[in-house]
Amino acid sequence: MQRLRVDRLSGATRRVEVDGRAVVAPCHVATSPLSRAVGLLGTAHLGPGEGLWLEPCASVHTAFLRVPIGCVFVDAHGVVLRVADPLPRWRVAGARGARAVVEAPAGTFAGVRPGDVVTTTPWTAGDPAAEG
Repeated sequence: MQRLRVDRLSGATRRVEVDGRAVVAPCHVATSPLSRAVGLLGTAHLGPGEGLWLEPCASVHTAFLRVPIGCVFVDAHGVVLRVADPLPRWRVAGARGARAVVEAPAGTFAGVRPGDVVTTTPWTAGDPAAEG
């Protein structure tokens, strides 16, 4: 199952900031049908600040996940539409108008509110992790 871990299937890795504050880094970007379908299902552990950007995506589920997560739903302009943190296991969450979803360990999005602005920049190994 470890070979299905999203960091092996995703392409780019980004740094996600909310209103200029680093929240998730590294953030693996899942844009292919396979990487979006696998998502975090094959991931037993997320490192500090690690997360997943799913695009296009307007809803997620936590069935079969092994790590507790939080989610932020953003529109095409990066505006936060909804925050679901924590999102308990065996639940579904979504937001009308969402273009992407950021998933990260539960508690990562404390303080993030609808209307905040999400931006991303490239991230490479050796860059500092998110401040959490």
